[in-house]
Amino acid sequence: MTEHTLSRRDFLAASACAAASVPLAPVAALQAVGGDSRPKVIRVASDHVVRGRYVHDAVLREMLELTLTTLTGKKDAATAWRSVLRPDDMIGLKFNSSGAAALATNEKLAGEMITSILSAGFERRQIVAIEAPDKVYAAHGVSRPVYGWQSEPTEFGSGRDNLAVVLDQVTAIVNVPFLKSHNIAGITCSLKNLSHAMVKHPARFHANHCAPFIGDIVALSQIRDKLRLNIVNALRVVFDKGPEPRSAGTWDAGMLLGGIDPVATDSTGLDIVNSQRLLLGMDGIDLTGRAHHLRAAWKRGVGQYGLHEIERVKLRI
Repeated sequence: MTEHTLSRRDFLAASACAAASVPLAPVAALQAVGGDSRPKVIRVASDHVVRGRYVHDAVLREMLELTLTTLTGKKDAATAWRSVLRPDDMIGLKFNSSGAAALATNEKLAGEMITSILSAGFERRQIVAIEAPDKVYAAHGVSRPVYGWQSEPTEFGSGRDNLAVVLDQVTAIVNVPFLKSHNIAGITCSLKNLSHAMVKHPARFHANHCAPFIGDIVALSQIRDKLRLNIVNALRVVFDKGPEPRSAGTWDAGMLLGGIDPVATDSTGLDIVNSQRLLLGMDGIDLTGRAHHLRAAWKRGVGQYGLHEIERVKLRI
């Protein structure tokens, strides 16, 4: 495992050098920043961004920009977006509506992300907010997702089901999950935010702690080939008795995670959840038990789950 803890000053100095490099193709840029082929996961934290249901807009904006620029090695957020999105993309921002009202952070993060993407030259009609709070559409004028299911089921190895038609509507996915413990899967984050939301009958795929179903569904070309970025909403983390938030099991962590590899972001997220649990004298969530869908997704080729194979960068503002 390689883990870096940088100050904001260190980051700005490094990014000035990276900004002079030749632009890369979107997916390649995610893994090749700094010449390291390992998946990179960025963690940006602040003690001032969240207090319960209150989110500090300016701090969140700075956190989002720092996440994007550190991950891509670009000089600003607009350039970072253009390095992972194509000019003609229909961009699906995939949020998680489960527990969103209690956590009360999706509306603010959606607003900051939409404003940031617009600053990169994309149009409002190109942004499809999936499972976003209703206020987001009125406030920002972005597109609503097309609801419904494809007429023919799709095989994905461990099962078959009808996929969401929104996958036909979008050409790129920016995945914006919560970080939560899960009573069946152990953890729900980047992977499960895509797998069980994009099939018609998700309850059919909860056996064996959702493995290998989660990885098999995300491995479908209709999903994996469109996934450009994961921005994990870890402003408030459900570390116990999830996925529904309860006050005793919810932590104002004040974090965003950024990564291209959804397995790597989830493994990093699991480590964060377990660190909080262990700090409070609780047992960790076992990677070989309830959360073994991460290992199954790795075997399926979706991404890297071993922390020693992930470059993790910590930043604090």
